Amino acid sequence: MRVVPGSLSPSFAVGAAMLLAAAVFLGSLGRSWFQRLPDPPPAPALDLAEVPAGVPLLFETPDRFRPGDTLVNVLRRNGFQALEAHEAASAFARVGNVRALRVNQAVLLHRDGSGQPERLRVAVSDTRTIELTRHAGDWLARETTVPMTTRRDIVRGDVEGSLWASVTAAGESPALIEVMARVLEYDMDFTRDTRRGDRYAVVVDKRYDPTGEPRGYGDVHAVRYTNRGRDIHAFRFAFPDGGSGYYDFEGNAVRRSFLAAPLAYTRISGVFTSRRLHPIHRVYRPHFGVDYAAPSGTPVRATADGVVTDAGMRGPNGNMVTLRHARGYVTKYLHLLRIPREIRPGRRVSQRDVIGYVGSTGTSTGPHLDYRMYLRGRPVDPRAQNLPPGPPISPEHRPAFENWRDAMLRLLAEPRGAGPPVVFTEAEAGS
Repeated sequence: MRVVPGSLSPSFAVGAAMLLAAAVFLGSLGRSWFQRLPDPPPAPALDLAEVPAGVPLLFETPDRFRPGDTLVNVLRRNGFQALEAHEAASAFARVGNVRALRVNQAVLLHRDGSGQPERLRVAVSDTRTIELTRHAGDWLARETTVPMTTRRDIVRGDVEGSLWASVTAAGESPALIEVMARVLEYDMDFTRDTRRGDRYAVVVDKRYDPTGEPRGYGDVHAVRYTNRGRDIHAFRFAFPDGGSGYYDFEGNAVRRSFLAAPLAYTRISGVFTSRRLHPIHRVYRPHFGVDYAAPSGTPVRATADGVVTDAGMRGPNGNMVTLRHARGYVTKYLHLLRIPREIRPGRRVSQRDVIGYVGSTGTSTGPHLDYRMYLRGRPVDPRAQNLPPGPPISPEHRPAFENWRDAMLRLLAEPRGAGPPVVFTEAEAGS
């Protein structure tokens, strides 16, 4: 390239310009680096009382109880020092039961502008919250209760696919199935007895919060479940002294000596038979029990009051518990994952007490419970035992019971779609 004397080349000019721009930038950067930055505008004070409901507060930290958690664990996980966590838990214990806190219960922690814990809210239930507030270095606790409205409604449905699908398709919570099963668990094993074409009708109290959101179910006052053409009834009758109980159509107590099933919800994978192909040994042999397939760890309930006569690892039966009951009955629970420490020979247990957890110990192809029943030493099918009903309504209360039963029957018999759900006032719901 030809260069004219006294002139600059284009490339040299560009380079000089770039050096000059860099010098200006570095100079301004140096000045700003050493100059004092202006103070940020002051943050507006946060008045908690003026924050609308539902708006998250500043520095709000949500958490939930995990398996094995205590309140102290949750607080330590969220930055509390050990002493402070124990002080907060002690304040909580003066208002609520710390030991009653369960998995998935919600915790909301609020911090101040410096990040220090300022307030703690624990949702004890759908209607109760315990709030801890720091005051003069101490933690103060108070309980707040959400006012609830109770409506007595009628829920009806037909079982087309499953009871679960039917209830949820009707807009109800699956919790209603648990309530129904608890009332009828002496007459029906909901894990095996429900069939397509079954019908149900329930008179139940529903609870709603001030916004109208459903918050669960209260008392079930009447149930009619039609299974294979057979109507099963249960009526809740309140006595003048404040007690109550469930009675069938004839006025006999629904509660019986044995539950229909040792598990709350599962499915039956095997049946009582004197000749079954063993899944492992591949030979035919008697199977004197009912197999309930269920996830490992599912609680197993004592089906009746009794005394533990044996508990421990028993060869091919795996972990097994044996209970002795009245009138010559014995029940056995096989292949348990584990047995609670307190379930030992000589220990008395009550109906529904957890005596073990579903497992696959011993000779087993997968997690399940093998439930067996014996009568005077002879194996019997637990599903075929026709146990007598409980004591009936006394003669002095029978007229009142029959009036109540007939009123409930009229509600249960109303055709589906005849009108909106029957709604009772608070005063009427108190019976």
